[in-house]
Amino acid sequence: MRDVVILVVDDHETVRLGVSAALQHQWGNPSEGGPTIIQADSVEAALEAIRSRKVDLAVLDLRLAEGSGLQVAEVVREEDHPTRCVVLTSVRSPKAVIRSFETGVVVAVIEKSQGISPLVEAIEVGVRGHSILTARDAEAARRQLVQDGALDRSLLNDKENRYADLVADGLSDQDIAAQMFVAPTTVRNVLSKIYKKLGIEGRNKLSALVWAERPEGGALQ
Repeated sequence: MRDVVILVVDDHETVRLGVSAALQHQWGNPSEGGPTIIQADSVEAALEAIRSRKVDLAVLDLRLAEGSGLQVAEVVREEDHPTRCVVLTSVRSPKAVIRSFETGVVVAVIEKSQGISPLVEAIEVGVRGHSILTARDAEAARRQLVQDGALDRSLLNDKENRYADLVADGLSDQDIAAQMFVAPTTVRNVLSKIYKKLGIEGRNKLSALVWAERPEGGALQ
């Protein structure tokens, strides 16, 4: 772990200091061949650190006071930083697993209750350029969401998914028709097919399913 820089991001000072101390205890100080550990208490502070120096791995609290650790991971991907990420969460929910995998830079989702050992393992794996989080984990999480009554977009084609989003945005049949350049009767026919495929009744249920999968529509943990 020599010359490795680890960023610990958590808005709770006690947790942030505790995680940092535990990791330093695991590998030792930089003078002893251990990593350099820096800290941030917000999305903004984390991104400032990542942009100002080479950070090898960021330990991200999923839910921060203003935002989510996944926002940091998404910017890391968009700006092509070399930083790998590990997400810490109170509950390893299906939504958290899916969104973490989709960033392409999160190597593991670890529950805080698991203790320090899984976190240490995930960091070591991430620093080596590998990942514990796999496509199989994301697919299992999607199946769990469907079993729990979530929207299964794989049942719909691209056009139908677009219609579902427009319904959730509050557009009427006439508004959707104007936006999609079709007749209102076509909109009604498409929506009927969507309801049948999903086994639901009406646009209210469809809207609820779409909003439940949106980041602002439900808690990540």
